[in-house]
Amino acid sequence: MIAGNLRYETALRILLVFLALLAAVTTARAADIRAMTSPEGIRFWLVEDYTVPIVTLSFEFEGGANQDPSGKAGLSAVLAAMMDEGADGMSAAELKAELEARGIEMGFSAGRDALSGGMRVLAGEVEGALALLGGILTGPAFEEQALERIRAGFIQRAVRGRTSPGAILADTMRERIFPGHPYGLSSQGDERTLARITRSDVVEQHARLLARGNVTIGIVGAITPQDAARLVDTAFAGLPETVPLATVEDVEPVFGFRKHVVFDTPQTTVSIALPGLKRADPDFFAAYLMNHILGGGGFSSRLYDEIREKRGLVYSVGSDLTTLGHSAYLSAGFSTKSDQAGQALDLLLAEIRRMAEEGPSAEELEAARKFVLGAYAINNLDTSAKIADGLVRLQAEDLPIDYVDQRRQYINAVTLEDVKEVAARLLSVEPAIVTIGPEPVMQDTAAN
Repeated sequence: MIAGNLRYETALRILLVFLALLAAVTTARAADIRAMTSPEGIRFWLVEDYTVPIVTLSFEFEGGANQDPSGKAGLSAVLAAMMDEGADGMSAAELKAELEARGIEMGFSAGRDALSGGMRVLAGEVEGALALLGGILTGPAFEEQALERIRAGFIQRAVRGRTSPGAILADTMRERIFPGHPYGLSSQGDERTLARITRSDVVEQHARLLARGNVTIGIVGAITPQDAARLVDTAFAGLPETVPLATVEDVEPVFGFRKHVVFDTPQTTVSIALPGLKRADPDFFAAYLMNHILGGGGFSSRLYDEIREKRGLVYSVGSDLTTLGHSAYLSAGFSTKSDQAGQALDLLLAEIRRMAEEGPSAEELEAARKFVLGAYAINNLDTSAKIADGLVRLQAEDLPIDYVDQRRQYINAVTLEDVKEVAARLLSVEPAIVTIGPEPVMQDTAAN
């Protein structure tokens, strides 16, 4: 009964704090961000905000799926799933009970280029929370029973993925545009690679990825710089200084091929890939605005207007710029009834050619500029978790501390000619096209 009351009181406190968040939204400007170094030499960025008594921490360790050993794809994802399955002498059940009693939200995940984690806690519990995090990072239990359960769950998802058109499409595209590169492998693994993963593999991957010289940290909330620096050491100073990460080469995606996957389903899904730009490229914002006009702007984009709104050929359609640590590409796609897929694909390719040859109009550019400037704060700075994640991303991509302020200047400086030039450069390439459905909508071809 005492435990039940404690959980209720903790939940009530958190609820009241989150209700307060609805009335007060934090934003981050360069003037708000402090670049700091802890007494043990660990660097981090901090945004102090005492609007509500909450502290949010985000962090990532360089490396991730790109560091999975050959034949063991999915190892980093399994490691991330096991990080809070017991640590520092506590069983998984005991650790979860401790986190719940203190009202600590904590989680880990693994992407292609990093193993990430995050924590949100009431300011009054931050001392204990960071101590718990330190124990988790330096002394995870990695119990065999937990590994068996987690591995089985990953294998079940991999099996389900074989019957998912979207998963098959994504796997096929990834394997073909990144052949022979870690990006061509599934970050979640498959039945074969997951079955090979042992506890020793998880322990070795933990040692391979986690080091204090390999971590990027962002903190937002009701905490002083002095306390933040001290508690960063509490959580991270117990890790080794460095780890010998395997070198991952930059890679240019392969384009110029067409591949259809036969799958018994009433609809056809289409995905195409074209060159993209990384965030540090001087033409990135011209490409960003171009993509918004083409298909990234949702209901206001050319692809939506021409294929969905005017002709009703697809359920949804859009495009996106994907930036990875060692590559970048632009993707576009849609799903539709199979008998309409060929017509919709022709229209998609025609709109890409039109953008490559003509670029946008001045009116389209100004509308896109206005939208992306206004939407940035809403999409990226409206919660402490998003701000903390943003602090990590800025550091990981080696962007300046005043990037949030500079971004507006960069976008305002983009000219119509800039967008036309980048559209011609990126969209004139023969795209990679992968489709999945009952009947081919094109003839398969190899890459140029």
